[in-house]
Amino acid sequence: MEIVIVSLACLALGIGLTVVWMKIRARSAGTTPHDEHPEAPSADGVAPVKVVVANGDQEVMSMTKLDDSDPNMELLRNATRLPQHVVSGVLKSLVEPLMQVAPSVVTAVATHSKQLMEVVINGQMLAATDGNGLRAIAKAGKGFEHARLYEPSNLQNIANAAAIWQLASVVVAQKHLADISATLKRVESKVDSIQSFLEEERLAVIKSAINYLEVARKAVENGEFLERTRAELERFDIELDRASMSLVEQAKRESRIELERDSVGCEGEYTSALAKHKRLSRLGEELILCNEARLANWYLCSIYHDSSKTLEPRLEQIKKSIKEISSLQDRLSKSVKDDCELISATFTLGSTINERRSDVKSAAKVGKHALQDGLRRSEEIVVKLETVSADRQAINRLVIETTNGVPSAAYLCQK
Repeated sequence: MEIVIVSLACLALGIGLTVVWMKIRARSAGTTPHDEHPEAPSADGVAPVKVVVANGDQEVMSMTKLDDSDPNMELLRNATRLPQHVVSGVLKSLVEPLMQVAPSVVTAVATHSKQLMEVVINGQMLAATDGNGLRAIAKAGKGFEHARLYEPSNLQNIANAAAIWQLASVVVAQKHLADISATLKRVESKVDSIQSFLEEERLAVIKSAINYLEVARKAVENGEFLERTRAELERFDIELDRASMSLVEQAKRESRIELERDSVGCEGEYTSALAKHKRLSRLGEELILCNEARLANWYLCSIYHDSSKTLEPRLEQIKKSIKEISSLQDRLSKSVKDDCELISATFTLGSTINERRSDVKSAAKVGKHALQDGLRRSEEIVVKLETVSADRQAINRLVIETTNGVPSAAYLCQK
């Protein structure tokens, strides 16, 4: 009897050791037997599974299932809904695979036909990554549970920095595309209204840039960030810069043109001054349109997800160009003042002289106001250009609505 008891005890111990050994083997291999599809988080307060894409120990992006409590639903009321093509394109290509390889998440989402999920993108950590060196993990209520939740190698393949960077760029773009569109429409309407006065070559540069910018804007709105499009925008920046420098030099040169002088009266001075300042006003308007087209072009470039080193230097060049336009404004003001003083004659009535001077000032005022308004708008756009970089470094939060486990709507939450 004692031998039988000892034998049974040894057998039980052997079975126990075998089970422990099998669990250790399975855990080291990344899976646990009989637990490939864990149950969804229960309603007993257990925290939902959180899928995390990390760079080292820092979270680059996380995805968490939300319940339908009032605070979570309240998020959507003040949120901006992203266009459907973004949801069915970029967002679906990134989020859906993560849901599929993390069984606990997809099981939780599939519990209801519609569910909310939160996606948080840490822009600062994403910008600090180099290449695709990211790893994916999953957290449950009590910490990391690699073996229970998924096969780590599957998630690793999904954790692509380029895909997350593109999603972050789409999010940043949504904040700024309305501003870019408004600028393009304003410039286009102004070009059409004064095109008969503009030199054909420079007009072609501006209109060509506007046409391409509209195409590129629509592509970005659809989540498309092609390298060749970005290169074309660079080319237009160079052309618009060249046109702007040409306009500044022409305005400086024409502001120095001397007036025709009459030996008797001041008809010649008045006629030549009026024609001169009408030309200068048109040049001023054209210069502002060219500069705004360049700003809109670079605004669009700045929301691209590349890491071009030309962005900051070119922005500094644009700022320098704005300062030159500001100094040109002072030059033109002095020119009209000096020319009006020359509209004077001993044998001409004072009322006639005042009327002629008023005509010249009115002609010059058109360009003056165009420069003033244009400089103000340019400074506003430069500020917005600088906010793109800040938005890219910021933490962006999305709430995604899923239908049967597939993203169907997305909302950009306010900070």
